Amino acid sequence: MLVRRNACPADYRLCDQMVTVYHKNGDLYTRTVHTNVYLDERKNLTVDKTGSKEANSFLLIIPGNTQAVFVGDKVLRGFGPEIADSKAWAAFIPSKVPGLVVVDYVDCKYWQGQIVHTEAGG
Repeated sequence: MLVRRNACPADYRLCDQMVTVYHKNGDLYTRTVHTNVYLDERKNLTVDKTGSKEANSFLLIIPGNTQAVFVGDKVLRGFGPEIADSKAWAAFIPSKVPGLVVVDYVDCKYWQGQIVHTEAGG
């Protein structure tokens, strides 16, 4: 049996989806399409003595050795439209765009001192 000692243990076979990541930096709006990613959207239901509450959350995994998403970025499943200015950015919100999510946290995962993938969610 051959054992590879320095191989990253991560298995990215489930990363077979496409997303568009939108990033705002000052007056610059960028759109980056990522293939071979994993996006899991879910609904969470919490019940307490006053009733129930539904909330949406998501987990995005982008394999690669650089941080590919940042807090405040917007993510859309598939190939999304261009966002050219502040007016378009302000109108590009989850309540108006089905499937759009906004990144609340980013967590880079490391193997042997280098990023192997970025996790983001909200």
